[in-house]
Amino acid sequence: MAKIFPAFLVSVALLAASEAGAFQAPPNDSTGDGYHIRAGALDDALNAFAAQSRVQILYSPSLVANRRSAGLDGKAPTREALARLLQGTGLTAVAVNANTYLLQAVPRPRPVAPPRATVRRESTPPSAPTQLDTVHVTGTRIPRSAFQTSTPLTIITREEIRASGHQTLFDLLRLMPGMTGHHPRDVATGGGASQVPSAAAASSSLYSLGPRATLFLVDGRRMANYGLVSTDMGALSDLNGIPLSMIDRIEILHGGASAIYGADAMAGVVNIILKKDYSGGEITANFGVSDRGDAEQQRLSASIGLQTRGGGSVFLSADHFTRNPLVGSQRDWSTLDQQDSGLRDARIPFGYYFGNYYVPIDGCEDRDAGEGGKPCSLDRARYVSLQPGITSNAFYAHYRQPIDNNGEFYADLRATRVSLEMQNAPFYGLVSLPEDSPDAFAPLPILPLAYAFSEVGPVRNRTVTNTRDATMGLRGYRGRWEWDLSLAQRRNKVHNRIDGLIDESELFEAAEHGLFRFDQSSKSNEVIERIAPQNTLGGEVVLDSAVANFDGPLFRMPGGDATVAVGAEYRRERLRSRPGASFVNGNVALAQDMERSKSSRNDSAVYGEINLPLHDTLSIDAAWRLDRNGGFGSRVSPKAGFKWTPTPSLTLRGSVGEGYRAPTLFEVRRPMMFGDTAQIPYSDAIGPCLIPIDDTATCLVDQHATVNPKLKPETSHSRTLGVIWQPAEAFSLSLNHYRIVRNNEMLVINSLQRPELYPEALLRDEEGYLYGVNVYLDNVGRTEVRGWELDADYRVETARWGKFAMRLNGHYLDRLIRRSHPQVPALDYAGYTTPDRSLLGSVQWNYRDWIATLNLRYMGPAKVDFGDPTVDCMKRWKRAGKCSTPSATLVGLNLAYGGFDHWLLSLNVSNLTDHAPVNYDESAGGYSIADDDPVGRYYLISATYRF
Repeated sequence: MAKIFPAFLVSVALLAASEAGAFQAPPNDSTGDGYHIRAGALDDALNAFAAQSRVQILYSPSLVANRRSAGLDGKAPTREALARLLQGTGLTAVAVNANTYLLQAVPRPRPVAPPRATVRRESTPPSAPTQLDTVHVTGTRIPRSAFQTSTPLTIITREEIRASGHQTLFDLLRLMPGMTGHHPRDVATGGGASQVPSAAAASSSLYSLGPRATLFLVDGRRMANYGLVSTDMGALSDLNGIPLSMIDRIEILHGGASAIYGADAMAGVVNIILKKDYSGGEITANFGVSDRGDAEQQRLSASIGLQTRGGGSVFLSADHFTRNPLVGSQRDWSTLDQQDSGLRDARIPFGYYFGNYYVPIDGCEDRDAGEGGKPCSLDRARYVSLQPGITSNAFYAHYRQPIDNNGEFYADLRATRVSLEMQNAPFYGLVSLPEDSPDAFAPLPILPLAYAFSEVGPVRNRTVTNTRDATMGLRGYRGRWEWDLSLAQRRNKVHNRIDGLIDESELFEAAEHGLFRFDQSSKSNEVIERIAPQNTLGGEVVLDSAVANFDGPLFRMPGGDATVAVGAEYRRERLRSRPGASFVNGNVALAQDMERSKSSRNDSAVYGEINLPLHDTLSIDAAWRLDRNGGFGSRVSPKAGFKWTPTPSLTLRGSVGEGYRAPTLFEVRRPMMFGDTAQIPYSDAIGPCLIPIDDTATCLVDQHATVNPKLKPETSHSRTLGVIWQPAEAFSLSLNHYRIVRNNEMLVINSLQRPELYPEALLRDEEGYLYGVNVYLDNVGRTEVRGWELDADYRVETARWGKFAMRLNGHYLDRLIRRSHPQVPALDYAGYTTPDRSLLGSVQWNYRDWIATLNLRYMGPAKVDFGDPTVDCMKRWKRAGKCSTPSATLVGLNLAYGGFDHWLLSLNVSNLTDHAPVNYDESAGGYSIADDDPVGRYYLISATYRF
């Protein structure tokens, strides 16, 4: 068998099979002629074992570097043979599934409890194989010898991360089927303040339930929430602070998991596993550039793993990453002018606003400004950041040291500093001019002026996020029970500096004294700095936690040991919000009301989980968790599941559970509100109006943001049902169905359009006249989501053409039913504005020193946003045949060569066909910010040196 990438520096899949035909040998049967593996390098021995046993072995080459094997001869079951091959190497194999194993360093001795005096101790023969270890898997706190649990689980290996070509965790996760990306630009301008970038995080979530329903973990522990966030998003996790170079694998648990992990796990869990037990070191450098010569990026990362005296280890890693920004003007398709598609020109016109018409300003005859001419419209899409600029520096250290034969001390430290730069269009809006203003419309001076402050330049923000994570703990064994005690602190500190916003008071004072003219004449720098000073926002979240976990066997059952995990955790979260003085005083035009605040909360929980192997083919799981959240009482979250294998090739599984999420510190304060006054359409529900306008058609009211003392936790019900079919070792197929219902959703009430639904929000004077409304969060929403997930895997090896591996992940969103109030009809949003189906596939070919991976991503069509999903299609779109955005398929190619000693060289080409986005929503600027690739064909070259 040809040697496969001895210099490979990331997880390597050794895929082996007899030929292109079906496999007949059961996974634990020995080979027909037995094993014949010579003593030598462990890397070569594993290659030979994979070929002779027809199994897949996942490991990092740095893990086997400088290790030797004594070889293997004779017949034995696969598990026993692999254990013998690893004997004396300091490594162990974890069973991933029936024919896949994951290599890990032996973490520590796992002793057996001393026998009772009445039981004769039997000596262990010298030839006894090393015991194959188990591994903790997301979705359960009980160690398992297989990754198949009652709830669907997707594992993204290090090799898959490398072959994808993605350089940020956000880009990797947002494109996974069933996940939705929350772009920094969407997060920055949420909550109605579309021109005021209040934050700049990047996150993703499962099943269109938003970031409040997906829990992100790092090594099984909660991340600190992002320090700045809008009310729309609640509390979310910023993915920019975790470099991909430090990640060993990612585990995505699909379906509700509140019974195991508590709040924020209603839709599922994403557990990011960092690298730890590595031997040797590596340095990686890469450079990327688009086909058009822009969006450059560079990465330099280094890591080293060392063994300490007494069997411990130290792992150190550092990463530096930069990526240049990409703005709309660098792509022709990024425009609000959709006339080429048969739709309208949605650019924002300038001029005096009269009803729905604009009277052009003097000197403006066209909607486009020629050379030296005055601009007559604003194309926002030409200014916005399609891809933010990033500069990231990160450091990570892991230390592990055995204390005795039964325990060890461990500690982690991770520090990152991420600077993210974005821009938006120049500030624009309707300006009410004094009647005596020289810029007022002479025939009708009261007309407001639609104006863009192009002299100030685009709205730009630079957000610096500092993350500090520290963990220390003790773990060990007592008899056959494992225990783990840990303390951790997670800290996320954000400082946001914003340029290009307008100070209303300074603007009108400058206009009143004639220092600022709206005739688009040039202004002095002093005046510009006065009306558009730099503004700042600051925030910090600190999460302190203590966790105790115990697991082990209870008693013997027909299918094996009944095992249980019990534990408790305590968390204290602190939030500090520090908006600048201009935001607090309300001077920033079109900004949300903000206030400085400082708050904290203590949460605690106890939990238990049990696995009962009723038979070799049937096991059931049950979990129970009691959460106590400061100010919101206690709540129990149960969950139960089963896994049944009626035949060796068929497995059925399912789970049901309840979820619970108390309001976060971001939601128990006043919601950020947009504007001090608003208009309510007049109706019998509002009664007499204090300030009627437009001939009593509407009522002018004040808005007041308040805290709702009656706010309650959200709850959910979830269920999953799936089947796994594996007729041969080379092929597996799983199909899963899920349904999640979230009740008591916390939403910002909208009393302006439907005042009859919120009579308690209406403020009246002593005579009953309506003068204001309260804005607050309330438990009025409900969402039901249902869908299907597909996972297929096929591997084959040929004697002549090498090895092939094919994988396919798919997601279909069957229902996304939202209701904003119990008295409002429920609407189905599946396939509305975003595709309801997606596929992610890869074909990998290993041949000698080469590995080639072809990646494909399919996105289905999406219905154009008409403001109501019940609207089939509006006339303008129907005439143009543009009612739905078309489907798209993106192709990527990754080539890697490991024929040089110590080196791995690779080339990745993403979006190989240079597919340009298409979106018929006239306000979207030509693409979907959540789904599309705005960069185009992109080249990334990488070089890794191992030592």
